[in-house]
Amino acid sequence: ALDDSHDQVLGLEIGADDYVSKPCEPRVLLARIRTLLRRCQLVEAPADDRLTIGQLQLLPGERQVWWRDQLVELSSTEFNLLAILMRHAGEVLSRDQLIQQLRGIEFNGVDRSVDVAISKLRRRFEEHPGEARRIKTVWGKGYLLSRAEWD
Repeated sequence: ALDDSHDQVLGLEIGADDYVSKPCEPRVLLARIRTLLRRCQLVEAPADDRLTIGQLQLLPGERQVWWRDQLVELSSTEFNLLAILMRHAGEVLSRDQLIQQLRGIEFNGVDRSVDVAISKLRRRFEEHPGEARRIKTVWGKGYLLSRAEWD
């Protein structure tokens, strides 16, 4: 019921995939649902496509992440983002590339959802989140998941 632009921006920045204010046209809602389903298909991997880097293991079919033999609970956005970063470990991925893979849309220069999700992943996996050794920021370029730091 909150349709103010500040509420919408806040919701998206704290990790929401989308924001629908009331009243909503049924056709618009259906189109948004189809878009979300397309995004999921873009990121989903076969069930046996297990990703492992050091002590970090991602099981796409079960949508589970294990870190140092402990199950880590992640939001959908965090899980999908981590899967993308792991598939491209050692490569710098720009915000545009990450948003394109996560949502199937181009980066509009304002959307900070990737930054928020990266920050949350760092809080879960970095001993000192301010150091960002495992998920690095490459200024002016994007983000890099370092293979060497996950042992």
